Formats: sequence, C-alpha cells, structure tokens
Amino acid sequence: MIGLLAALAILFAVRAEPVETRPQSAPPATRPSTSSARTVEERADETATQYKLAGEVLIAKGDRILLDRGYGTIDPAGDAAHKAGERWRLASITKQVFAVMAVAADGDQLDTPLGVAAKQPALGATTLRQLLTHHSGLADPDATPADAAGVPGFYRAAAPDLGYCLSRPATPGAAFHYNNCDYLVAASIVIDDVRTDTVWPRGMAMARAGEVGVPGFVAGKAEPALTLANWGAAGGLIGSAPAVFAFDRALMTGKLLPPAGLKALWTPEGNGSYQALGQWVFPGRFKGCAAPKRIVQRDGEIYGIQARNFILPDDDLVVIVFTNRSSDDFKFGEVWEGKGFTYDLLSAVACS
Repeated sequence: MIGLLAALAILFAVRAEPVETRPQSAPPATRPSTSSARTVEERADETATQYKLAGEVLIAKGDRILLDRGYGTIDPAGDAAHKAGERWRLASITKQVFAVMAVAADGDQLDTPLGVAAKQPALGATTLRQLLTHHSGLADPDATPADAAGVPGFYRAAAPDLGYCLSRPATPGAAFHYNNCDYLVAASIVIDDVRTDTVWPRGMAMARAGEVGVPGFVAGKAEPALTLANWGAAGGLIGSAPAVFAFDRALMTGKLLPPAGLKALWTPEGNGSYQALGQWVFPGRFKGCAAPKRIVQRDGEIYGIQARNFILPDDDLVVIVFTNRSSDDFKFGEVWEGKGFTYDLLSAVACS
C-alpha cells in the first residue's frame, strides 16, 4: 500500500462526458397552475424559494442539468446575489471524493492492517476501511484547544499536523467517532501530495493559502478567519456545483470505479448503520413516491458553509445544494424526519 499519485491522476483523467445544461439565470418563464403539470425544475425552484435558501441548487437527470441557480444574497445584509457556478468549499464532500480515490487505489486492501503495510506503527491493526468509516480511535482535531473565535488550534497551524493525529495509538474497530484525522491519515497513505491539483477531479482543487471560496456567515455575521487547507482530504477541496455533478455522473456511470469497487463504496456497514465509505447509503421515503428511493448522501459543513450531495442512482438523479449560512441559520433537516427542506426538495425532484 503506497502513494499512487500517477495512478490517481490517470483515474481522474477519465472525466465525465460533457453534460447538457439548460441556462437557469432567471426564474422559469411560466408556472403551470396544477402540480401535476409542473416540471422538476419548477418544483425544486419553488422549494428553494419557499425556504429562503441563500446559496445554489443544481438538479440533474442523467447527463442533463435541469436546474443550476443561485438564490438569495451572499451577505445577509448585502445586495450581491448568489449565482450559478460559484466556487464553494466542498467541506466533507471532500471525504466522498477521497473515498473513491482510496477504493480505486487500494480497493483490494481495504481490510489490510496498516501498521505494517503503511509503515505506521501507531495504526497497528487499523485498516483503511476503519479510517474511512471512523472506527479508528485516533486523536481528534476538534479536541485541541480552541481560540477566542472557537476554532480548534489544529486548524490554525501552518499545515495539518499528522503527528497529532497519530499521537494516540489507534484502537482498531473502535466505536464510531466522526474525526477528520481519519481522512488526513488515510490520505497520507494513499496520495503522494494532496496539494497536487492533478489528483483531484476537474473543477476541484485543494484550497491554497488564504482561499476559502464563497464566504460563510454565522448568526448573520462573517465567520471566523479560516485556514481551509488544514482540512486537507477531510474537507479542504474547493469546487463548483457542476464539478461535483461531473464527479457524481462519472461515478454513477462506471467511469471512476468498476462494479465491484462501486459496490464496496456504496455498501453500508450494517448493524443498524447506513454508513458506507465516505458517504451514507439508505432507503428514503418521500411525499408522492409509492416506494422508498435509494439515496447516496454526503453532508458537509465548515463554519458558515453547508454542502449536500445527493445521488439517487436508481433514478439517475443528482441533487446538489450549497448555502453560505451555518446550520444554526439554515436548517436542512433529514429525510427520515419526513419534513423540512431536504425532505421537500427531494420529494419535489424524485416524485411526480
């Protein structure tokens, strides 16, 4: 198990084919009065407007982008409006992207102990699968002392501190604990250098010094200053909604992983958990759908930015949402709650 920069560069050189897009810089020209006559994009647009989303929504069916539109203003107190194609921090969608890279590079060694294979004694019998599903017991960056703005010290350093991540011996198979160190350590094993743009899908790149993408807001105020690059493979990517869709589509159509690799990526760990590798996969029930829909979901949040990437592979659908309001300011909600923005948006898109 070694760094595979060249192999991963080849992997992501296999891009999604160009997608057909429908310009959506302005609201739909007409709005039929009956719900049965409304299009998917009209229903999605109505939902985003109803919930007063500040951000961007992209809806795609197959290779076709049906809707890609900005909503609301960038600054809660300003006039500059969001628009399609903005450069967002991808937050933990980065984990989803990296998980694909890890399966492509080392899919046949997901359960190989890393202490010897990766020459990381502190990892002992911990496996790549355990890192990708947060069952490692490693030290947690969020446990480092926070500064006056509430940002843990780990993220204020000049670079990610892998020494800290490995400062506590791993506990293979530990209870689930969401931990960015899992992905930082995994990336140090799989990728030669996460800062090399060619290892990431087109339209995505690891944040440079001082780069944060669309600015975020918390409680109506500008978020704390961030060193986004310190989130690394756990959350440091910046990219556009169309770039995320191109990645999703390439994954759905077998351009990034063979069937066995995709099955490994999207198989939940079981025992009551829907956690798969870098994403959650579960059946969701929606308003207007007769049967549950299989959902591949990846959430992300770093201070004032939230991201959602939904793939409904059996329906050939992708729904991507970004907002630059924190989770205290904009509530996505969950499918299983049977109400709220996520539930209503996916119902509008997936159910006629």
